[in-house]
Amino acid sequence: MASCRIHCEVAAKLNFAAHQSAFPVLRELRVENLDARERIDDLSLALHASPAFLREKKWTLDRIEPEGLATIGDRDLEVDGGFLLGLTESVRGAVGLRLERNGETLAELSKPVELLAYNEWGGAGFMPELLAAFSTPNDPAIDRILRNASEILRRSGKMDQLDGYRSRSRQRVWEIASAIYTAVCNLGLAYALPPSSFERDGQKIRLPGQMLDGRVGTCLDTAMLFAAAFEQAGLNPVVALPRGHALAGVWLQPEGLATVVVDEAEILRKRIALDELLLVETTCVTARPAPSFSAALKAAGDSILLENDHTFEAAVDVRQARAHRITPLGSRSARLAPDGETSSVTVVEQALEEAPALPEFDSADPEEAKPETPAGRLERWQRKLIDLSIRNPLLNHRATRAS
Repeated sequence: MASCRIHCEVAAKLNFAAHQSAFPVLRELRVENLDARERIDDLSLALHASPAFLREKKWTLDRIEPEGLATIGDRDLEVDGGFLLGLTESVRGAVGLRLERNGETLAELSKPVELLAYNEWGGAGFMPELLAAFSTPNDPAIDRILRNASEILRRSGKMDQLDGYRSRSRQRVWEIASAIYTAVCNLGLAYALPPSSFERDGQKIRLPGQMLDGRVGTCLDTAMLFAAAFEQAGLNPVVALPRGHALAGVWLQPEGLATVVVDEAEILRKRIALDELLLVETTCVTARPAPSFSAALKAAGDSILLENDHTFEAAVDVRQARAHRITPLGSRSARLAPDGETSSVTVVEQALEEAPALPEFDSADPEEAKPETPAGRLERWQRKLIDLSIRNPLLNHRATRAS
């Protein structure tokens, strides 16, 4: 009998958000002929899943030369989204592969897959970028929070429009973020302890409707609540994951990280120092009385100090994730208490904090304004040489062993 081996790499975890964002399930698939003398012809490779969260698929391989390796490029699988949508608890699954020739089995392989609940994130160790799917700006609960934030701005004598970056003012963005923080403080949320190592292994995430109904949340729940509110208000949110914790951030001007996920806290510290990014300790909203917005900013900064860099897991930029087609989690029907229903928690109404003095928006990229002429190109090069912003790689240098 011919001697063959199947090489396969399958996603270790799978959830509805992964299916919705076209997250690849089958990463690598190869068939190896271990025989040094005999060529193998007319092979059939079949894939099946248990439970049936994937549709069965077959490939035909014409031949594999002695000690040859056949790489299969067509790795698109049809995922049963309805099955994943209906999961309320994680279950163990498996992907099986069988290689046959003329009805004879030449090789078999089984790979385990953990099928996560609908509202469960797989952790930074498996799918960090998919955390952005749990920012759900279109949840009806977010509209309620933003309406309250607008009323807080109006009562404080500010413009009540939640117009994102349209004002081209960092102070205005600070005020909007502060009003959202104040509105969430006034919900009377209680803190729930997250599972250990959630930032690496993942956890179930309470969606905004669930939080307004139950009035309880972990640090990751509240961080994703803030991210959704910032996003619906037209701002660019970030979620940072120090070890054992989660923080929400918002850009003070329409910028973002260079990639969907970064694993260095130094990038966030530099942007905070330049007044380009706010990082919020969202669990402050569960304290009674809740600290001020600026106190929540300081507490978040303390979580990413230089001496804690070895414990920093990742930061996820939601705007970048949307550009990479990681969409918000599809809504499921959930009960949302009517506006007249009050919580049994006694809440002290939080007042809006005044914004500090902040720099103006950065000017537009000079490259866009200059014509494509020799003189224009020369001026752009000169501007790049004296660029004193964090975009200058010489100033944004990170000390590593390689450097």
